[in-house]
Amino acid sequence: MVALAGGTLGALGTVMLFLVAVVTGDPGDIWGTTHGDSTEVHSPSEAASQGAPVSSAASAGSDRWQRHAICSEWVTFIRVGEVGVSEFTKSWSPSIPDCTGAPFRPLAACPDGTTPLEPWWVSREDSGVYGPWEIASSQQCASDLLLTQVEQAWETMPIAPNTYQVQPSAGFAIAELGVNLVADTHPRTVAVTLMGAPVTIRAVATQYTWTNTDGTTWTSTAPGKSYDQGGQPFAFPRTAEHRTTFTLTTTWRGEFTTNGGVTWRDAPGTATTTSASTTVHVYNPHTHLVDCDLNGNCVDGSPGGGNQKTILDPDGDGIDNYRIPDNQIADYLATRDAGHTWTHTERK
Repeated sequence: MVALAGGTLGALGTVMLFLVAVVTGDPGDIWGTTHGDSTEVHSPSEAASQGAPVSSAASAGSDRWQRHAICSEWVTFIRVGEVGVSEFTKSWSPSIPDCTGAPFRPLAACPDGTTPLEPWWVSREDSGVYGPWEIASSQQCASDLLLTQVEQAWETMPIAPNTYQVQPSAGFAIAELGVNLVADTHPRTVAVTLMGAPVTIRAVATQYTWTNTDGTTWTSTAPGKSYDQGGQPFAFPRTAEHRTTFTLTTTWRGEFTTNGGVTWRDAPGTATTTSASTTVHVYNPHTHLVDCDLNGNCVDGSPGGGNQKTILDPDGDGIDNYRIPDNQIADYLATRDAGHTWTHTERK
């Protein structure tokens, strides 16, 4: 992009031009049909979609915009002290004349080797009357403008939060065996049209942050693996039987392609999503000798009294504890620990 000393081109009769680096890329054929030294006249919304510096003022709704070269025959060069500057006509009425010679292009080429886009000119509307055409921007590199549009689209891109597997999946875990958490790895994509060109933007997960209500947080760049692929579970300390809730926050980086996925380029910045939480009932079983099996058949031949204690029903009340709904578990455990019978009928 051409930078201008002391203000915009449209505000100055004498300007100093120098170059700065821009992002490279291949914008494709996104600028419409060229007519001589200018492109067709655009409405403000059309021009804005192609990188014009359109004002947000209400009066801008009727203005006319076009790209047009600065003609070499308009330009004179002068020296002010040690600095060389150029002076040229910046306003034309009723139309901008075509160039008789080669256009004046201070920026000979963009960093990606493409020809820079000509400056924007605007004709302001006032009470139904259009004013002169005045220069409103310097030359622009298409890749720089496209990247700006991509950044805006990426910032507003809806990203579906990650899903994930919890192994075992029944909703309970043995403390020392833990649970294995595996996030999905599918990128999220959206197809958009930017500056007249089809662009695909995708979000790629780069970091996974897990938290649980036991107070543990850990971050990984890997989504995890299933048990059969060597997954390593998250184990719990040997504490009392309880519920814990896991939450996943995923960090995403953006990429975009203008050639159907043949090449991908980075979109600036990152995004985060928070997935739905999952509650797991954690057991901490202890071994002890019994003389009856799970069906109540005892070694001495007598029937066992009541329900037998199991890993999932450690208090032997006939209820698999992990099936108690989350909104009832605190009451259930408190009732059981007090030596009373929990009578609520709600189950998972």
